[in-house]
Amino acid sequence: VKKLPELRWADSGKVKAEYDAQILALLGPKDERDTPAAAKAAAASPAPKAAAAAANAAEPNKWKPASLENMFASGDISRLHKPGENPQIKPELTKEHLAATKGSVITRFPPEPNGFLHIGHAKAINVNFGYAKTHGGICNLRYDDTNPEAEEQEYVDSILETIRWLGFEPHNIFYSSDYFHQLFDLAVKLTEKGLAYVCHCTGDELEAQRGGKERGPRYACKHRDRPVSESLAEFQKMKEGRYASGEAILRMKMDIQSDNTMMWDTVAYRILYASHHRTGTEWCIYPTYDFTHCLCDSFENITHSMCTKEFFMSRESYYWLCDAVEVYKPV
Repeated sequence: VKKLPELRWADSGKVKAEYDAQILALLGPKDERDTPAAAKAAAASPAPKAAAAAANAAEPNKWKPASLENMFASGDISRLHKPGENPQIKPELTKEHLAATKGSVITRFPPEPNGFLHIGHAKAINVNFGYAKTHGGICNLRYDDTNPEAEEQEYVDSILETIRWLGFEPHNIFYSSDYFHQLFDLAVKLTEKGLAYVCHCTGDELEAQRGGKERGPRYACKHRDRPVSESLAEFQKMKEGRYASGEAILRMKMDIQSDNTMMWDTVAYRILYASHHRTGTEWCIYPTYDFTHCLCDSFENITHSMCTKEFFMSRESYYWLCDAVEVYKPV
């Protein structure tokens, strides 16, 4: 275009648009004759398209669900350990576990009854119930009811209804509150071993101990090295209701120098003056999720403790606590 003196200073975009418009007016729109390669390919393979169209017409709304066998036949979940292969701190724990389970797969779905289930829970339900069913095992429902301020019977009922709506039935229904006495005894044992202590720090002090750019280096709580006998006495005072909520907590003595935040002396027990939906006002101290979850898995001889990725960092503290109190350790 620029070589023509008359069009030397013309807008090339407008020239092309005008050219295309005049060609369209003269020859009409393009069809398969303008793209012979595409026309040839279409002519060579009419059968698949026709077959697909016929299939869609015959079964337009047919849906085929994935089988449980296919769901667990590939990927990491197909290569999980067999019951009894998970390592223990003591060999006799494996023997006791296998004697109790007879080598069967046992999983669990452990929601907190503090709300209605959502789509993420549906995945966890299918994985835990489905894995057990595929391997001829059982899956239990365990309500993680350790926070009386947030839990209601309405949510307990709704959770079971949802599981059944998804096509599963729990083999057993348990509650973390079933084990409150056992959990308290293990908290005492942990303290007696020097692996837990009662802390009276405020929320701001606990936050400062975590360190960071603005707070400086991480450091230990001033109560961390108090005598074992003192922590045992203070923990008993907590149980007896001699402290207000927030005035004392039991913390696990873990590894504050670890890169894993879940190892920074996580809270094991806190004070809550609220009526529990099953135990009423029997307790005023309640175990946290991080203390309860792994120990309840242990009590129930869970062979495969499967959790979603948000709990990945908690696995180290999960294993630490089971080994610290020398109980069977699910994996």
